Amino acid sequence: MGKYIAAIDGGTTGVRCLILDLKGREICSAYNETPTQYPKPGWVEQNAGDFMALALKSTAEAIRKGGVNADDIACISFTNQRSTYVPVDRDGNFLHPMFIWQDLRGAEMYPWMEERMKKYNMDWAELYKISGFPKGAVWPSTKVYWFKKHFPDRWEKTYKVVTPQALLIKAFTYDSEWYDDDTDANWWQICNADTFEYDPRLAEIFEVDIAKYPKNYKPATRVGAIPKKVAEATGLREGMPVIMGSGDQQCGAIGVGNATEGLASICLGTAGLCIGYSKDPVRHPTAACHVLGHPGTGHYTMEGHASAAASSFRWVKNTISDTEISTARLLDDDVYNVISQIAARSPVGARGMVYMPWLAGEACPYYEDKARGAFIGMTFAHTKADLYRAAMEGICFEMRQMLEALKAANFKPFKLLRVTGGAARSSLWNQIQADIYGSPVETVEVAEATALGAAMLGAVGVGIYKDIHEAIANMVHVEKRWDPIPKNVEIYNELFGVFEDGFNSLREKFFPGIVKIQSGY
Repeated sequence: MGKYIAAIDGGTTGVRCLILDLKGREICSAYNETPTQYPKPGWVEQNAGDFMALALKSTAEAIRKGGVNADDIACISFTNQRSTYVPVDRDGNFLHPMFIWQDLRGAEMYPWMEERMKKYNMDWAELYKISGFPKGAVWPSTKVYWFKKHFPDRWEKTYKVVTPQALLIKAFTYDSEWYDDDTDANWWQICNADTFEYDPRLAEIFEVDIAKYPKNYKPATRVGAIPKKVAEATGLREGMPVIMGSGDQQCGAIGVGNATEGLASICLGTAGLCIGYSKDPVRHPTAACHVLGHPGTGHYTMEGHASAAASSFRWVKNTISDTEISTARLLDDDVYNVISQIAARSPVGARGMVYMPWLAGEACPYYEDKARGAFIGMTFAHTKADLYRAAMEGICFEMRQMLEALKAANFKPFKLLRVTGGAARSSLWNQIQADIYGSPVETVEVAEATALGAAMLGAVGVGIYKDIHEAIANMVHVEKRWDPIPKNVEIYNELFGVFEDGFNSLREKFFPGIVKIQSGY
């Protein structure tokens, strides 16, 4: 069956290949950054051809660096940035750059969607009951409608609207068709969230043809084999099984062992996610959280989603950290380690400074597309250390908002939180998380939990493990734990109230006003 699994993580900022053994331990990896374009404020695009090519390149580099024998790799599986799509014609030509999930131009289509729903005696609440997805510009549904409105000729030529999972499978199989996984189907907002099947009535309401959407398969399904051309380009074995994976956050959830009730997972990556697992169909009483499939079990996940999270912190780093970047280069250290050391000099609560992390709008639980980022409460007494710590805390406050939303959906109490993403590498940030959430926080040995989750699906797909629970038992290993410090919890509870008040105060006039000005640039 082989000693290793290859996993491709086609993320927002780049494409990574990991080779892992059957105990979930990383053998080698390679990463290449994906160029991203921002044509206008709120628009975010990538080139689909670049994305596919970088997946092949990263695989070749990982195998070469690790000196791995291709015969020892049992299969390859995939995980990917979600809520992202590109229209493609019947000959495989891309008709527009990829619409990345952070792209907010689809908000323009809200009035049209409301008009269409009204004709069918439907509103946003009824749409949520069926699709499991509330009103939101992050979802690809709004951007499909935007593309159809602004490029009707290209829409007419569109054969399929395809996701990064489908792009990755195509890159490694050269199959004539496009394949996707059913756990991510709900993003299109024309699916039934209980069955993951396309709903003809919703497609009729929004005037789209189901035939233009990919055919969906269950994660861990074999969908092809490596052809000779890909084997020569990557070093993989010709004929090696290609296994359907799932979206990055669902894979990240199983990659930290989130497949039982009472445990939730949190990702502080490019996006921020809080994920709860449910055996039964689930909805939020006020449509604050969206519903997807849980890979490997056929059950359900409910998620709270933040559009920025660690990418918001990266913006802070890129904007004010020239000295820290230079210092890290001189010390041959990670710049985030340097920043964490500086942030640790600031006390709990950052001397009363609050960071609003909404650099790409606010998603769960309020879905305020006009929200924008800010540091609030600054005085002459504040230092750069306070800025850094406030940014860490503000991002966690937004995650706490989502945890509170999950609790309102009647999940069993979360006794433990498993965290992943770039922020999970910081011990300081993990303690801040435990204190703000008021719950124990654990990390796992493999930091790239999304790729680990894809590898686990691959292992199940080729029969190495009988199901995802056996894969978790063998491949997920807890690394460290942080327990909440009571005095810190008390401070953060008060500051969290200020954070929420700040959002509500800015929401009424400031956010709409500043967005109006920004739209003129």
